[in-house]
Order: sequence, then structure tokens, then C-alpha cells
Amino acid sequence: MVNKNSPIWRRARFAWRGLLVAIRDEASFRAELWSIAVAIVVLIGLRASWLWWALALLLMAALLATELLNSAIESLADLVSPEFHPLVARAKDCGAAAVLVISVSGGLLILLLLWHRLHLGVG
Repeated sequence: MVNKNSPIWRRARFAWRGLLVAIRDEASFRAELWSIAVAIVVLIGLRASWLWWALALLLMAALLATELLNSAIESLADLVSPEFHPLVARAKDCGAAAVLVISVSGGLLILLLLWHRLHLGVG
């Protein structure tokens, strides 16, 4: 276990390890990385302004962070209660719902950008 007073570089290694574990083991995380890549292509293709980029980047970071937290909740829930329990199912469902909310928000942002671009001709 790492001491909270360890050097930041040592503590950061655990964060990087968590990110690599998510990339390797979580299909949803990989799918979200692909959706982010598509969104970046759309932003570039539409020549989005810095404000659209800022909003999109915030939602992209929120999506990945939410998925990481959801994965953490699921891992802990499976450890604590490997058998079905309604409260564990509820926790997992709420974590998945949080990811869904951020995902839909990102999709709506891209649709809003497309609408804005097509109707107003600006990005």
C-alpha cells in the first residue's frame, strides 16, 4: 500500500497502472476511446472553434473518468458480494447510468455542433 506522503511520481504510477488496466481489461473503456477518436475527427472536420473543443474535451475527460469510477465500483462490488445482491446490482446500475448520462451529453454536444454548423455556417 502506498503512503499518502510518498512522492507524487510514485503515487502517479498507480494512476497510470489503473489507466492501463482499464484499456486492457474494460471493453467499454476501449469503446469510449474509439468514440472519442471519432468525435475528434468530427471536431477537426467541422473546424470547431476553441469553445466547442473546450466543451468536447471536458465531456471526453468526464466520460473516461466516469467509466473508470464505474469500473472501480464494479470491481469492489464483485469482491464484496460475488453472489447476486440487490444493493450491489443497484450500485452497478447507478454507475452504468452515470456513464450513460455523460455519453448522451457528449453525443448531444456533437449533434448540437453539427446543427450549429449546418444552420449558421460557423463553428
